[in-house]
Amino acid sequence: MDDRVSVSISDGVADVRLVRADKMNALDAAMFDALVGASDRLAREKGVRAVVLSGEGRAFCAGLDMGRFAAMKDQGGNGIAGGERRDLAARTHGLANFPQQAVWGWRQLPMPVIAAIQGVAFGGGFQLALGADMRFLAPDARMSIMEIKWGLVPDMAGTPILASLVRD
Repeated sequence: MDDRVSVSISDGVADVRLVRADKMNALDAAMFDALVGASDRLAREKGVRAVVLSGEGRAFCAGLDMGRFAAMKDQGGNGIAGGERRDLAARTHGLANFPQQAVWGWRQLPMPVIAAIQGVAFGGGFQLALGADMRFLAPDARMSIMEIKWGLVPDMAGTPILASLVRD
């Protein structure tokens, strides 16, 4: 987990940091694994009263690492968590697939989750920020649901979360 997401706990606050600064913390299979692992770990961690989710370097999260997923597809994977299509059921948590769980897991934690956003939060990065209970943005931060540019649906749980946030 340490090569994509670091978790440190001090005085009841968990500092969860995406640590792929050279790629603006872009999402790849290892990042999805690490995000799900981090939220699962914190769900079991005693004494954590709050979580701060942030990105190392100049971006919170630039979204999907398109080059990495294209390479996985060329190697015979399905582009999601590096597995084969027949393994999807094993990676499914209820109705959510693995990338959805990377976002939804933060909403399931019993303590407040705060997303500290600097730089960009594009596509999946925007959806990851939506998984937090609160979002604080640097004055120059930029957010966008990039999927719309290509006529795609934001499919990492962003659509239902955003709908509930706008309604409340």
